[in-house]
Amino acid sequence: MSLIRAEHVYKNFGSLEVLKDINLTVDQGEVVCIIGPSGAGKSTFLRSINRLEDITSGSIFIDDQLFYQREHGHVKMAGHDLYKSLLIEIGMVFQSFNLFPHKTVLENVTIAPVNVRRIPKKDAEQDALQILDKVGLSSKVNEYPSKLSGGQQQRVAIARALCMHPKIMLFDEPTSALDPELVGEVLGVMKALAQEGMTMLVVTHEMGFARDVADRVILMVDGIIAEQGSPEQIFQNPKNPRTQQFLNSIL
Repeated sequence: MSLIRAEHVYKNFGSLEVLKDINLTVDQGEVVCIIGPSGAGKSTFLRSINRLEDITSGSIFIDDQLFYQREHGHVKMAGHDLYKSLLIEIGMVFQSFNLFPHKTVLENVTIAPVNVRRIPKKDAEQDALQILDKVGLSSKVNEYPSKLSGGQQQRVAIARALCMHPKIMLFDEPTSALDPELVGEVLGVMKALAQEGMTMLVVTHEMGFARDVADRVILMVDGIIAEQGSPEQIFQNPKNPRTQQFLNSIL
């Protein structure tokens, strides 16, 4: 069963074509890593899945249901309630942590469950404490973001997304703003999520993570999917010269 399906997705910024006929399906429980050079359209594609960017044309399906579609300038969306419920199914973690600086860790991770899912505050806090424990932050619940390392802040951001109990997690280069020694603690949390069966679409520069954790690796170049396959196929036996060129430049 597919949780994400993109069909014939195009995205232009003015005259610049950033996504060109992207077709991609992510199945339930699958971990898909998107790699590729800067400016390939990776982050734009990820942001277009949950409408942080509006596509120029194409269709996005979530949980096998039409989420939104744009053809010839006309937008077609799921009905209001369905649209809202599908949007809640998508958790996202960004490069920058985007935490509220004036709220504690616990307040940061409970604000959406209370205000969006309408979960009673006490229940949301109980759930949040379990999830913060899972990401190794149970001792930091009353701290403010300024008192945390970058790695800890990113783990709070992951916990915040998990507190909404999404079916899908999108990660947009979640380690790129971190000092090298802090990268491992964030990747460790992501690896644990993958082992628990979370459906994940990850834009990453961490080739070791893509090789070890992904079910499928996608190379994007110049707004197209140049190649996709198992980690073994992509890293050891790439078919497309663009893939070979990219891997040679970074490995």
